[in-house]
Amino acid sequence: MNKILKIIKREFLTKVFTRGFLIATVLGPIFIIAIMLAPAYFMTVTGKQPLTIGVVDYAQIVQEQLAAAFNDTLKNGTLRLNFAPLSTEDYTHQPDKYKAQVDEGALNAILIIPANVLDSARVTYIGKTVSDLDLMQRLKTGITGILNNERLRRAGLDPVRVKELTGSVKINSMKIEKGEAKARGFDEEYLSALVFLFILYMTIIVYGSSIMRSVIEEKTSRIVEVLLSSTNSFQLMMGKLLGVGAVGLVQYIIWAAMAGAAILAATSSMPGISDAVQFSPSILLYFILFFVIGYFTFSTLYTAVGAMCSDMQDAQTLSTPVTLFIVLPFMISFTVIRDPTTDLAQILSFLPFFTPLIMFVRILIVQPPAWEILTSVLINLLTIVIIIWLAARIYRVGILMYGKRPTLPEMIKWIRYK
Repeated sequence: MNKILKIIKREFLTKVFTRGFLIATVLGPIFIIAIMLAPAYFMTVTGKQPLTIGVVDYAQIVQEQLAAAFNDTLKNGTLRLNFAPLSTEDYTHQPDKYKAQVDEGALNAILIIPANVLDSARVTYIGKTVSDLDLMQRLKTGITGILNNERLRRAGLDPVRVKELTGSVKINSMKIEKGEAKARGFDEEYLSALVFLFILYMTIIVYGSSIMRSVIEEKTSRIVEVLLSSTNSFQLMMGKLLGVGAVGLVQYIIWAAMAGAAILAATSSMPGISDAVQFSPSILLYFILFFVIGYFTFSTLYTAVGAMCSDMQDAQTLSTPVTLFIVLPFMISFTVIRDPTTDLAQILSFLPFFTPLIMFVRILIVQPPAWEILTSVLINLLTIVIIIWLAARIYRVGILMYGKRPTLPEMIKWIRYK
């Protein structure tokens, strides 16, 4: 035990007191949040410039109502969308002239309204780019409203009165927590789950691959032979796993302190923000618990991969299945966030490799019964014991093997070797 503690201390100190650890600890949360919020940010950036759209209205019923339907403005007060009427006769005879204006930037796009638009419900959009989904949806919604109002008028109905009678219902969502109903919106629930999920996923895969690189470096530099002269392979492997795992827990503690300080500072200036970041303190305990489960499950496999390989190129190939077992639950978790009560979500939350992410997401969204959480933890602890036993038998032989990558029959011999 004393030797394992020394190895834990060595691994912990050599990783914590490094520039890379400090940078990752400070910038890690910022990087993860940036990954999640960057798409939304770029979507807002693309909408900061006014657009001029030429309109060819053969039906003569849409052009006059476009300004009222699209009256939203930018921060400087200018209209987001400006609709310039184009002569239907000129466009019919010289369409290339107007298309050239789009190509040159004089117009951002051309919107063609056919004469039978009320029956066909189709318009044509011509632009240099058609990938702005937000703009396309806005045009679709706005023009649909104009056409529906026109249909109602022609049917002798008042569009304003119809809108009043067919107004949509607003839903105030309430979440039951420990028998009490608390106001909780989809955005708050989804965002908090997403942040925790990304951090859990990133740290498991980063620390797992870090151990694999460390094993390969010690193996190729022959340092491992010196270490094994004073300890055995199991002690070395467990010391490495526990030491790097302790580094991860320290990083989580620092992140929790940073998050707490940021929330307190934000709450003092914007009291309403506390409602959006509310979560039970027990979530932090579950977060650490499932990090430990995920870390030992995957890092042990990465350790075995590192022992089997003599260079990073081989390791990247051999570690692909392990990485897929992390990525697959991560992708499925997005579906679980939407509905964590499905049979598939419940089954997967008990399966090894899936539990750390999927059970944690279920706990975040809807608290499962205590017996389900306990059962999934026990199943995964048993799995970790089995994985550690298998990895230790591969590690003791592979760590001193050099040259070509072992085949599956050779690995089986290593496991059976006494």
